[in-house]
Amino acid sequence: MMRSRALTALVTIALGLSCSPPGGGAPGQGRGVARASILGAAARADSTHDAVIAIVSDRGSMCSGTVVRRSADGNTFYALTAAHCCPEGHPALTVRIGADYTEPSLMFPVASAVRHPCYNSFSDDYDFCVVAVEDGGAFNVTPIPLASAPDQLAVGDPMTLVGYGSTPALNTIRRRVAARLLELAPLTIAADQTSGLGGICFGDSGGPALVIRQGVEVVVGVASFVAPTSLCNVVGVHGRVASPGVRDEFLDKVLAGEKSTLQSRFIQRQGLNPGSARDTYLASDEPDRAHGASVDLLVGTPPGTDAIRRALLRFDLSGLPAGATVLTARVGLHDESRTGPGTIEVHRVTKDWDEASETWASFGDNSFDPVVIASSGSATAIVLSSDQIWFDVTGLVEDWYAGKFPDHGILLSERERAQTQLLSSEIGRTGERPWMQVCYRPRSP
Repeated sequence: MMRSRALTALVTIALGLSCSPPGGGAPGQGRGVARASILGAAARADSTHDAVIAIVSDRGSMCSGTVVRRSADGNTFYALTAAHCCPEGHPALTVRIGADYTEPSLMFPVASAVRHPCYNSFSDDYDFCVVAVEDGGAFNVTPIPLASAPDQLAVGDPMTLVGYGSTPALNTIRRRVAARLLELAPLTIAADQTSGLGGICFGDSGGPALVIRQGVEVVVGVASFVAPTSLCNVVGVHGRVASPGVRDEFLDKVLAGEKSTLQSRFIQRQGLNPGSARDTYLASDEPDRAHGASVDLLVGTPPGTDAIRRALLRFDLSGLPAGATVLTARVGLHDESRTGPGTIEVHRVTKDWDEASETWASFGDNSFDPVVIASSGSATAIVLSSDQIWFDVTGLVEDWYAGKFPDHGILLSERERAQTQLLSSEIGRTGERPWMQVCYRPRSP
């Protein structure tokens, strides 16, 4: 499986990977995003990475994975793949071993699959899953070790990518290719796939990005998604194994038979009443009109006018337990349309406001901090081809949680003379409503 997404964060444009059906064809499940396969002019059939395996679902989707550990008694091996390859609902997963997954030398059912507790299917944060396979020691393979933190990666570093994905033509064999590290972010790494350079495509989801450390190949990344094009020729994004909250607090614990203590709080309006999520927009050309009942949130300047539109959002964080440590916090919205290129900026709101009655006149022009917290043109935000835009607001949530500032929410603005139409919590389809997710470590007992 591999999904396709458009990024304006790690790189100018990028898509998400999606698992693909065995034998190729349309991408599998995953919100219409595309997941990936090893491609590029230098891509070759691989006969050296036997620890890279195919993981096939009884629903017809296929991913790649890497054997990274074997149990002390030798009867079970553990493979690392992507969380979107281990969908909820627990479909039966089968591991297929061999150079061609349609003609496997060995096949085993997956005994268990553990997704990262903070995996977010909207943003693909923490796209990691560990599957356990009870083979009784029949699969004689040397596991590929995980990268340690710090992973010492740098832009321009060479990587080897391995997987069973498309080329983007139909493919069923394991392939490898040399790739170049294009961008680094706290949770992800990206490979340049332009101009025939090697990369991932549909079906490579969950496969490894490998580098050499002290003469040994180690897994530094897990294939997650690609930029929105069926040719997979823009950028490929991988979850970063050595990220805080991944290697130390998830992978090491699960591989040791322990449960990760990390938890996630997802905040989104579920009913008709505002409840835990509130939002509205303000319009300078309608200074006394409230827009809290509107299904959209307008940001920027409408074409042919000098009017200004700004959006307000607030999410109830009272459910976070006392003494927790915030690892990441994201805010996401559905991007419905744009009148032109523009950069959305996020600001901290400094006064209380009411969704039902707030107007441009009542809010004023000095009720938010002019300091930009995140923007859609920086590495703190990603616009996805699935029409999602999300922002990293970790620092602000930490300040709210610590009591440094009262939580009055955030304001979205746009400097360029363009307008972006986002969807509000009033929209009927819940999946298109604004959301916030916080990944945190509870206080130790």
